[in-house]
Amino acid sequence: MTASSSQYAPPEETPVPDVEDEELEAEGEAEAEGDFSTAGNTPLSMTPAPPSSTASKVKKPDTQAGASKKVPMHLLEKRRLGRIKAAEQFAQKLKQVGIEKMDNPTLRQLGLFKPLMLINQKNYSSDYLKRDDQIFAMRERKSLRNANASHSTPDVAEEDDQDENLDEESEVNTIVIHPGARSLKIGLATDVLPQTIPSCIAVPRPTTKTPTAQLDSEQYDEQKAAIQHDFKERMRYYKRKMIPNAHDSVVNFNSRVEPEIIPEHNDLHRVEWIQKSTGNVYGEEATRCLPSHFTIRYPFAKGRFNLESPDYSSVQELLSDVTELLKYALSHPKLDVQQSQFCNYKIVLVVPDAYDKRYVETFIRMLLVEMGFQAVAIIQESLATCYGAGIGDSTCVVDIGATQTKIACVDEGLVVDNSVITLDYGGDDVTRVFAKFLLDSNFPYQDLDLDTPHGWALAEHLKEQYATFQDANVAIQLYNFIKRVPGKPGAEKYEFKVFEEVMTAPMGLFFPQIFNLLKPKEGNVNEYVVGQLPRSKDVFTQRDDSPKSISQLACQKSTTYCEMPKDIEILQKLLNLPSEIEDYQAAATANLKETYTPLEKAIIESITTACVSLDNNFSKLTNFYSNLLVVGGSSKFPSLDFILTDRINIWRPRLLSVNTLPAFFNKLAKQVKDFEQENKMSEIKEQEELAIVKKKLAKMIKLELQTYWEGVDALGGNESVFPINVLPPPREMDPSVLTWKGGSVFARIKLVEELYITASDWDVLGSRILQYKCLFDY
Repeated sequence: MTASSSQYAPPEETPVPDVEDEELEAEGEAEAEGDFSTAGNTPLSMTPAPPSSTASKVKKPDTQAGASKKVPMHLLEKRRLGRIKAAEQFAQKLKQVGIEKMDNPTLRQLGLFKPLMLINQKNYSSDYLKRDDQIFAMRERKSLRNANASHSTPDVAEEDDQDENLDEESEVNTIVIHPGARSLKIGLATDVLPQTIPSCIAVPRPTTKTPTAQLDSEQYDEQKAAIQHDFKERMRYYKRKMIPNAHDSVVNFNSRVEPEIIPEHNDLHRVEWIQKSTGNVYGEEATRCLPSHFTIRYPFAKGRFNLESPDYSSVQELLSDVTELLKYALSHPKLDVQQSQFCNYKIVLVVPDAYDKRYVETFIRMLLVEMGFQAVAIIQESLATCYGAGIGDSTCVVDIGATQTKIACVDEGLVVDNSVITLDYGGDDVTRVFAKFLLDSNFPYQDLDLDTPHGWALAEHLKEQYATFQDANVAIQLYNFIKRVPGKPGAEKYEFKVFEEVMTAPMGLFFPQIFNLLKPKEGNVNEYVVGQLPRSKDVFTQRDDSPKSISQLACQKSTTYCEMPKDIEILQKLLNLPSEIEDYQAAATANLKETYTPLEKAIIESITTACVSLDNNFSKLTNFYSNLLVVGGSSKFPSLDFILTDRINIWRPRLLSVNTLPAFFNKLAKQVKDFEQENKMSEIKEQEELAIVKKKLAKMIKLELQTYWEGVDALGGNESVFPINVLPPPREMDPSVLTWKGGSVFARIKLVEELYITASDWDVLGSRILQYKCLFDY
């Protein structure tokens, strides 16, 4: 200690006054004792008084004076040693008390990782999520753009032009795919119209016998009589002239018709039938393959893969057909996209509103992994239809396809889940009924077989040419057709007459039970293939997690609003529907029963349920009924909008028609809620007591409804109703491609860049990526 003190002693040339040494030594002793306050030991004479003008401020010390009063080094060392000594004494006290902190490496570690030291908040800084390349969507967008951009470094003057051209290049490299049960619509996002290719594959082997419907003559006659009665009532209501004995006149003429022989060299539209092939045949060529030499397979059915078909022996065989069909479509001369170029193209896939998750995930994996496309984005059919039609308001979309009719309400850019209804009939069923009605009128081609490609093509052609809802044109008409049979040279031209068949056949859309009678009964379900690709289930609850709709359930159970005779029943269903939706969504499995609800009743059910799902916002009824958008390849019947408006007005209940319903229902819902709170219905456990309270509630609802109708009737029956307006396709566009057109519009907006799923995304996250890169709640 003495040596260190003598080492830091001040030089003899500048001695320090004795008084100051004593004060500094006292200060060092005080610090060693733990007292660091020296303000009280400062002489008053050494503290300068601040001037009066700046009394509130402390005068800065003079730098030269401060230099002469610098603390010696030996005193600083003394202070440091004092602090160390004080710390040792404090640690000794903690040890005596028994609260000393000790690091014992022999203790067992409680977790996998050791706890980290706390971050010093004073010096902490981070750039987390402050740059675009740290955001998942922005990073993916940049990588996709870089993949399409040139690898050369552009000049500064060319950067702006290159940014403007990025979107155009992205559109050129985007393919829109809309699969269907009978046709596949595919094309580039920049194309005006897609390439429509029959979605069928012909395999060179004899086909199995197609099951035919066992027709119940009695039920068929009842359904046909109901359609004819409704047709006559409509003609009488609009004061259309009905020709007496028109049906007998048609039958007599058709029974006497003789064919006109057309030589083969004069038949300009003869068909080259395919009887032999070394490999599979796809698309339009497959429709010309004869069943005696080929098996015709359809890989899509009911909005998903056709797993139930007996023509497939495994899922991989089905997926192989889908892959080869897409390759065939993309190799079309108008597209000319070869397999080696797939990595440069992105896909926009249009999926059904009531999609099966397993179907969507398998399709995406096939496009990304097996076919090697750059990225995939998905959009629902009804939303794509609104994009294609350019409609931004609340809309009810009705899509009449070949095998299904789909109804869904779109509000604020989203499909209302519980409004989705899928009906198991479409244009193919109309074709069967039309052919049956023609045969009932002694159609000259009595051996017409719809199971053959030439027979089905003829019936489809006659339906497209002559079926109509324009009742003013319904009269005895003379038409003709050409009969072509494979293996027979030349053709035969027949004349025939029709009367009401041209309108009663498409009226089956409003009497769909006749479709169920004529539809070929499917054989045994291919359980082996179905088991290879089961429906998607929640990992934790093992419940079906594909979208479910309460409207679909009501149509399957025939409990729609149109089938309720009393307004009190409709009102109680509206009040109880939110709780029913919760119970149905929590159900373990979805009801996959076939649905044959009339079209107008299904539309009313979908719109009403959509308003309940939107927090009982019945003011949306005006928007939905005013924006009925009818699309699909089987919606081309003339005057379909006119008869659909009439049918909705006929079957829509009065309670759901008057425009004072929103105010009345909101008032009643509030009264019901107050009643339940006052009587504490949620706390009642005894069934008898609960039944008494529910009876009082029902009586109150009935009284309010009676009061409401008295107020409406006081207006003299002049109440206003929600108007119905069926929208035509925009700009004379073909309604069958409107959904595909919406997909191409979706592919050209900038938002889609954030929704593309790449192969790396799928490899890391799998189907979970769809929860983050979908417009809808997947």
